[in-house]
Amino acid sequence: MKAYHNTGNKNTGRFLGVFSTLVNAAFSYGGVEMVAVAAGEAENPRKNIPKAVRRVFWRILFFYVLGSLAIGVTVPADDERLTNGGGARASPWVIAVSRAGIPVLPHIINAVILTSASSSGNAFLFTGSRYLFALAQNRQAPRFLLKCTKAGVPIYCVLITCSIGLLTYMTVASSASTVFGWFLTASYFALSRTLTTITSLFTWVSALIAFLGFRKACRAQGVQDSDKPFVAIWAPYTAWIALVFFSIIILFNGWEVFTRGSWDVEGFVTAYIMVATYFAFYAFWRVFKRTKFVKPAEADIWTGKAALDAEIWPEQIPKNVMEKIWFWIA
Repeated sequence: MKAYHNTGNKNTGRFLGVFSTLVNAAFSYGGVEMVAVAAGEAENPRKNIPKAVRRVFWRILFFYVLGSLAIGVTVPADDERLTNGGGARASPWVIAVSRAGIPVLPHIINAVILTSASSSGNAFLFTGSRYLFALAQNRQAPRFLLKCTKAGVPIYCVLITCSIGLLTYMTVASSASTVFGWFLTASYFALSRTLTTITSLFTWVSALIAFLGFRKACRAQGVQDSDKPFVAIWAPYTAWIALVFFSIIILFNGWEVFTRGSWDVEGFVTAYIMVATYFAFYAFWRVFKRTKFVKPAEADIWTGKAALDAEIWPEQIPKNVMEKIWFWIA
């Protein structure tokens, strides 16, 4: 616990210092919403999606919260590799492994990182292609993206999403920092991280607004919570709390540029370019398509329900201990 209590310069507890870490934390949580994306293709979604949602909580608690605690108790805040290092060597995980002094541990960490990267790549390939497909279905993207294989795979959406990943091979001939520098003129990592984080937060803001609208529509059309296969705990209060919290992070993520003597045009643009982009796209679509708000009593919350009600899903019963473990994990 020595490293946990060693806070370096003892200058702790500053509100803005803590607030500045929220953007970094949100960056790490990006992608957990992909459970909902899989609902359209999941087997027995009324059973499996609620199960997956509940397990996301425990995975976050174990891998994120306990992982952060492990870093806090093994790496002191004033470690020179944290404050003066750069690249992968400045990673707190790498520092923690080196401080542990276990020879085989770095190889285990590398295996875990490679496995996680592969899993993350597969997951984002799936979600990216399905986002494009959904946009095409809603006539918000070119119609050729609706082309699917006999197995139901949106082939063009998958190919376009895969093509973005090919950019990673540019680091084979040059360092990652050099490649990012080709696309970004300054503070490439901070810019890419902020853009990704704010985009992810706007995804959650949009999802929360849609969820609150859905609840209003259900209430207006006489649908009770008891009629639903899954109800979020403490809803809708948790949704409102999350909506306000995410909005605060988005609005004040660039607070540093507003402090005395710290104004920076690049920092301001980096922090708020996605805010302007989000509302610009929203305004463009409202004007271009002349869309209108739908009253809760008139919202379509029934399309597809009859087909799902008629679907009969076979009950999967585990035959042995290994299958029980696998069914619990998956």
